[in-house]
Amino acid sequence: MNYERYDRFFIIMEGQSEAFAMRTGEPAKGHIKIETGNNRGAMRIGVQNVKYYEKSEYVYKLIFFGTVREKMIHAIIGTVNVNRMGSGETYFRFDPVSMDKNGHSLADFSHAIVAAVSVNDEKEPLHPVLKGTLDMPPYGEEREALEQDEGMEISGENRGEQAGLTDNTYADESRSASTAAGRAEASMPAEGAPMCYNSYYNKYIAAQCFRMDRDKNVYDRVVPFKNDVTGAEWTKVTDDIRLPMVSPGAQMLSEKYKHYIFGKNEKYYYFGVPGRFLREEQPEEGASGFILWQPILGAEDYNATEETTPIEVRRMAYGYWIVAVDIKNGDILEA
Repeated sequence: MNYERYDRFFIIMEGQSEAFAMRTGEPAKGHIKIETGNNRGAMRIGVQNVKYYEKSEYVYKLIFFGTVREKMIHAIIGTVNVNRMGSGETYFRFDPVSMDKNGHSLADFSHAIVAAVSVNDEKEPLHPVLKGTLDMPPYGEEREALEQDEGMEISGENRGEQAGLTDNTYADESRSASTAAGRAEASMPAEGAPMCYNSYYNKYIAAQCFRMDRDKNVYDRVVPFKNDVTGAEWTKVTDDIRLPMVSPGAQMLSEKYKHYIFGKNEKYYYFGVPGRFLREEQPEEGASGFILWQPILGAEDYNATEETTPIEVRRMAYGYWIVAVDIKNGDILEA
């Protein structure tokens, strides 16, 4: 596996022991987000409903296990923090090329386990609390959107590179075949003109959306709207609020409200950032594609989108500004 290229995947962790669950009858759970690039690695583990020990009788260790040439290998990543509510997040840096300092790479490991380790008895065996399987995506499938014609690589330097089209405001006619042909023609530079690389950024956004959709079970599913014109299924993203597109206004709102929503239907991906139906809260006043606004459940009666609605009422109505991303080509469109 090439750890110089940026990649990201999740591990879903399932509870293994009711004895170490904070609340009876509810399993412990968690997930790990792993990112690699430039031969470096970072991971973040989040856990829920894991028993908290007031006197620190046990500590929780994240350990990776694998088998190489019929020999069991393991790498102790570190201590997992758990608060009094039974939840917590912990961040680690690691070397993906040599996870265990013995030359075994990340790809050599097949399982991740959070184990309870006794502080008072060194001979007490480890107690598995959470377990998950490393299911690293094959490069071919995930990178198809980025590499199908141009053999592009996402290197560590490209991670988070979010420059994009400078004009993403489309009227209805901009989606016609003639405009599509015009964009294709524009990408063919005239003799002596510089090459246009906009297609790379489209593919980058499409690939990021693909990853988010693939890993959607990590996020909480939500039903944010009573009447949703998109017909999308939505998830709420709180652990990484960096949007994979250029929109300072949308990024500001996602940071202000500490989340955004991600959706998908048959044709489009969607990003929704929280905000009110106010000009100052519409990202770039619509120039970046955030044209559609929908009120959250319970805010429909404010009729915030009506021209006659007073500004004082609009300030009380919260909702989401929404933009669409074409699944096929990564074009940013009005939802």
